[in-house]
Amino acid sequence: MVNVLEHCRIAPPPGSVDDSSLPLTFFDMPWLNFPFLKLLFFYESCHSKAYFVEAIIPCLKHSLSLTLKHFFPFSGSLIFPTDGSMPEIRYIDGDSVSLVFAECSSDFDHLSGNHQRHDTVFHSLAVQISSTSTNFGPLVLPILAIQVTNFPNSGICIGFTLHHAAGDANAFFRFARSWASINKLGGETELRIELPFYDRTVVKDPIGLCSTYWNHYGKMTNEVYHYQPLIDYVRAGFILRRADVQGLKRRVMSEQVSTFAVICGYTWSCIIQALVTSGEHFGENELQHFGFTADCRALSDPPIPAAYFGNCTMGVIVTTKSKHLIQEVGFIVAAKLIREAIQERVLKKKEGILKGMQKWLQDSKSLNRTRMVSVAGFPRLNVYNMDFGLGRAKKREQLIRERVNFFTLNGSKDNDEDFEVGLRLPKAKMDAFVEIFTNGLKVHSSL
Repeated sequence: MVNVLEHCRIAPPPGSVDDSSLPLTFFDMPWLNFPFLKLLFFYESCHSKAYFVEAIIPCLKHSLSLTLKHFFPFSGSLIFPTDGSMPEIRYIDGDSVSLVFAECSSDFDHLSGNHQRHDTVFHSLAVQISSTSTNFGPLVLPILAIQVTNFPNSGICIGFTLHHAAGDANAFFRFARSWASINKLGGETELRIELPFYDRTVVKDPIGLCSTYWNHYGKMTNEVYHYQPLIDYVRAGFILRRADVQGLKRRVMSEQVSTFAVICGYTWSCIIQALVTSGEHFGENELQHFGFTADCRALSDPPIPAAYFGNCTMGVIVTTKSKHLIQEVGFIVAAKLIREAIQERVLKKKEGILKGMQKWLQDSKSLNRTRMVSVAGFPRLNVYNMDFGLGRAKKREQLIRERVNFFTLNGSKDNDEDFEVGLRLPKAKMDAFVEIFTNGLKVHSSL
């Protein structure tokens, strides 16, 4: 049970930011119709409700306002003009972020564990965002909303609801870490951050990709997709130790295979095997797809600044037949395919980012999305290293709306050598996955 204690709006300090607008680039366009992201971060805290209200809430409000001075687009909105022209991010002095403070009576340790937990219990820990429009005005979508939920004497959950068209994981975590640091330090005096880079002209588009993407993704239905809990789904977390990863790499027998490729390949193959084990039927030659994104800031020519605010990722899709994944060593095939995709489509600059973005659009049009597994997360971002003065986060969860096969991959909260996979599946399929995933690690680590 969640009870709202306060609902307020937080803006940058008055007069600290000029009115501004940011055009969308071809990197942003694929995310226009994407459901709002919902990210939850759980922190252990032994503080009472009184301390939460009297000390924690005022500090979070003040520090968020100071942070938004530097990351002002999060206070603004995504505007869709009535004339059908391309949308833009717009900030007007006084724009603000919705901030909700709440209290929850659920078991904090249960919610923040790695064991199986029903997906429905996370629904109330993040804000639902609604659009605003009039019969004659543009569609206006808020970009960010935040909910901070106190579990008295146990912990705190900070939930972010975010429109992906505004920025990728790099942009979001720079904002979130800045807020955490300002809150912990009590101000900006000792803060050392690289300020966001807002100049969109660094994204070169000589072949008109932005218009091509807008023509494809811009057929807006004006529907705001909300996260809805799925009653039959559970979520769980899985830790891969350094020894587990090394064991998988030995089985692939390639010095060039990356940790990302081997973990994703192993998880992808385990998901497909779990679906088959739990009764789902695939034809041997039926195509299975795996999707991931690559950060293009350093890959662009010339390179785009690391602090660039916005989306700057390229989608990559890997395809193979079901029969290659359902065999015991299917992960070897999967890992090698992912490695090859990274080498050919990401690291080689012969064709460049523009060609890669063109291929992403072509591939996405013909996909059978019911046979798609995708991964979100960048282990090098170290998502647990976000300290609001409560220490490192205990647990991170990402909520998704659809019945899709999707997992997260992040660095472990405990050390820099282990990794965490987060997964959501129907109960029967999760049970099958747990057995296949854990038993496989034991076998491969012992060889």
